[in-house]
Amino acid sequence: MLLFLLLLPDLLVAQNLFKNPGFESLDGWSCSGCNCSLSTDSHGGSYSYKITTRKRNWAGIAQEITVQPGQSYFFKVFVKLLNTANGRQYHHAQPMIDIIDTSGNHMYDIIGKSDYTYPGQWYALGGDYNIPTNASSVRFYVQIPQEGVDYLADDAELTLIPSVSVFSTDVDKQIDKLRKADLSISLEGSNPSNLEIEVQQTRSEFGWGSAVNVHYLSNSKYINYRKFYYDLFEWGVLENALKWQYLEKTQGNFKPDVALGAVNDLLSNGIKVRGHNIFWGAGKYVPVWQKSLSPLGIKQSLEQHIKDMTSTFRGKFQQWDVNNENVHLKFYEERLKDPNITAWMIREVHRMDPITECYLNDYGVVANKYETMAYVNQAVHLKESGVPVVGMGIQSHLHNLIDVSIIKARLDALAKAGLDIWITELDIDEADETRKTQKYEEVLRVYFSHPAVKGVMFWGFWDGRHWNPAAALTNGPNVTPNAAGRRVQELLKHTWRTNESHSIAHGQSIKIRGFLGSYKLLVRHAGQVIHTEDFNLGKGGNSLKINIKGLDTHPQVDHVIIG
Repeated sequence: MLLFLLLLPDLLVAQNLFKNPGFESLDGWSCSGCNCSLSTDSHGGSYSYKITTRKRNWAGIAQEITVQPGQSYFFKVFVKLLNTANGRQYHHAQPMIDIIDTSGNHMYDIIGKSDYTYPGQWYALGGDYNIPTNASSVRFYVQIPQEGVDYLADDAELTLIPSVSVFSTDVDKQIDKLRKADLSISLEGSNPSNLEIEVQQTRSEFGWGSAVNVHYLSNSKYINYRKFYYDLFEWGVLENALKWQYLEKTQGNFKPDVALGAVNDLLSNGIKVRGHNIFWGAGKYVPVWQKSLSPLGIKQSLEQHIKDMTSTFRGKFQQWDVNNENVHLKFYEERLKDPNITAWMIREVHRMDPITECYLNDYGVVANKYETMAYVNQAVHLKESGVPVVGMGIQSHLHNLIDVSIIKARLDALAKAGLDIWITELDIDEADETRKTQKYEEVLRVYFSHPAVKGVMFWGFWDGRHWNPAAALTNGPNVTPNAAGRRVQELLKHTWRTNESHSIAHGQSIKIRGFLGSYKLLVRHAGQVIHTEDFNLGKGGNSLKINIKGLDTHPQVDHVIIG
């Protein structure tokens, strides 16, 4: 019985709670206010449901579901629009829930959003939802606000979201599996006494970084700002200096010198840099002069800006955020009447700067439930179209009511797009220092233990220069780490870093389980360094064979065989 209880949560996670989730027959689902039939145009399996002659916005597929009040679930169903209505290019498509409480009252709520659903493509609609404790019955359905829109439905999924303890041994084991490898160090040649080896990790393979303000990097008044940043982080991104409205305040007057100077400062200090961003498609963020241009003029300005940005910064960035927050912001799609303009942008940027990886970047995809699947859809459609997009940036501006189990579930959903994930703008809105410290560690452990996540960028660290001072890691004129800042320092520089010293003798092999990254080996005799050697520890592990020559009193390292 005990074994059954221990296995039960895993069984629940894997179990799809929808009836007939593959739509292989007409069983299990009801059709209200419309006609339903089977179609061979399927997302998976042999059939899908075809929904036609819809007479209400709520008309379509529905199913009464069996769920537990107080528990959270992940919902998903694939939908393909067959037409549009009222002259529109796209429609909103919403997975919905109808809850009847114990008093008999109905509550209708949105599970997720797909605000830009174009006909002819499969879209995954869904998201997570916590069932109220007073729910007595629950019905799932799909809503499209305009009647007369026909669609297909297929491959529905309803699963329980398991509770996650980020301080469990399972999470530690996952971190060890993902972020560490074996290192073996042995000694050959002569056999002097009093030998010691030390391995110092000089850089992490996992990306740890922060946004920085260009003026504070070069201003001697802010030496403490600069010191905290360079002591802790290995990646950087400029807060605003790369954004188009600041680089080109009047058309044709492109002024990148301030941004370029800051980028060169970062690079000279060994910092890897993200390019944020080339485009930002919201009316208040595009250059003022661009708003009055014709569609042709806008397209020409896009072409010129790509040339300006890539020729100025080519080879300096690891990643480009090409069109910022495009799940939410559609200025260029709407003005140019081109739903594929972002795909064109990414292709052009890649053509002119093929070394730098192209990324999406968006907000609200782990911080709330509504746009998680919309972001997955965007990534999948671009990838399937052959667009050279490498990764998804998740901004991660988090509020003070954080549920790490839900964050992990959303990460899992995003990871199914098959792209690398970077957390690009992390901050947590929490004024209480004790709670903020706890929440930062919880979130960092979720991100660091997830296989799809390759790096984490904080969106600033000092309350003197932070869009949300309550989220800052440091305070006051001396940029003094607060409790959360000290915890982050401990995690990044000690807990998740490998620095070890060992005595070593001829014929002995030292085994170290180290975090992935770059290292320096120091060989000491009687406390004095007699040799240093740089090496890398990758996922496949590494070995170092130190060959010693000379007398016991004055040994020398002849060579080190790496690998």
